[in-house]
Amino acid sequence: MRTTKKYLSGLDIQSDYMSIAQYSPQENAVLSVAIQPFSVDKGGDSWECAEQELKKLKNKFKFYSPEVACSLPSEHAIIKHIQLESEETEVGELLKWELAQQIIGPIDEYSFDFQECTSEDGNLKNYLTVAFRNTLVERFLILLKGMKLNPQVIDLDAFAIINTFEANYRERIYTPAVIVHGESEKTKIILTRNGDYIDMDCFCYTYESLNAETYSMQLQSEINRFLAMNKKIDCQPRVSLYFTGSLFSQVEFRDAVFAKMGNGELLYPFRKIGCRIAIDSDQLMTYAPQLAVAVGLALRGNE
Repeated sequence: MRTTKKYLSGLDIQSDYMSIAQYSPQENAVLSVAIQPFSVDKGGDSWECAEQELKKLKNKFKFYSPEVACSLPSEHAIIKHIQLESEETEVGELLKWELAQQIIGPIDEYSFDFQECTSEDGNLKNYLTVAFRNTLVERFLILLKGMKLNPQVIDLDAFAIINTFEANYRERIYTPAVIVHGESEKTKIILTRNGDYIDMDCFCYTYESLNAETYSMQLQSEINRFLAMNKKIDCQPRVSLYFTGSLFSQVEFRDAVFAKMGNGELLYPFRKIGCRIAIDSDQLMTYAPQLAVAVGLALRGNE
């Protein structure tokens, strides 16, 4: 008998942790989660490390179905907005050609996908195009299938975060929002409006020398630069700011950054989505930043 799709899981593999969320659309709730922190030794193979950690996680977490929705890191993808005439019929081929002009090397070395986005011009259609190297996609599939997992959806982590934001803050999606996804040595800054991906940037640092004051200063500088590059998006009087990712599971660090930024809040993946996990609210708030991507993937997989 085929396992019911309602238990399709979202699987998020980041540079310093992996997490799983199993979501039921019938209950509009996450039924179970798991988080597995890990670190890759300097000079170590990140794929081998991820394989070992996923094996540990799979041994202690019950997958009700081998079907998963998973993500690739957005910073390794080529993401472009491309506009075409509304009457264009050969959309796929033309988008592929346009994207090929911005890629070093043959476009056939990349997996390519696109979707139509909101357009303010009736004569033009706006498409979000994504390209990811085949070698990375294939290596990722080998990893999953080696664990007897069947990827039904492969998305980007930035898109999954926007899914989570849209599901939990629907009344706020019409104004621009910056979502900060902080990891141990890397932070992604994602700009969204109307549930659409607008742009993303990324900056790195050394975890050992990280503190709330220097991080806040760098983050504010990067956000200012990022928004200046997206002047066409009206972010006045102040863009909404949300935080997620493993860096913000450290409560003292998170509180100190919030105080220094003077703006923003935790992106809470269970603000509107139900949660059936048997832990208290304080614990859930601590772990929530490591679940935003996995929840967004589970939502995407159950569409």
